[in-house]
Amino acid sequence: MKMLLIVFRQSMVEHIHALLKEYDVNAFTELHNVAGRGETGPNVQFLLSPGANCVIFTVVPEPLASRLIDGFTRFKAEQGMEQHNNVHVFVLPCEQAI
Repeated sequence: MKMLLIVFRQSMVEHIHALLKEYDVNAFTELHNVAGRGETGPNVQFLLSPGANCVIFTVVPEPLASRLIDGFTRFKAEQGMEQHNNVHVFVLPCEQAI
């Protein structure tokens, strides 16, 4: 199993949900209004800011994780986001303990 940690601008939530649905991912945990600091500076929600982030955690079998990563890569290319860090996907090994 692999855990995908997907970080993205809150304004993209519908696109990310559509991508997850396309790959039949229907179990995940979602956090909204996530603030932090990255390469482009602080990420907080105020008038001149690009907005807060969302974070989605999902645990999927390894083959599906690979397909999802490919899907996110294509999504970024189609949206012209190769140069922008609007979507990040991190992969962690995952083992259910309880």
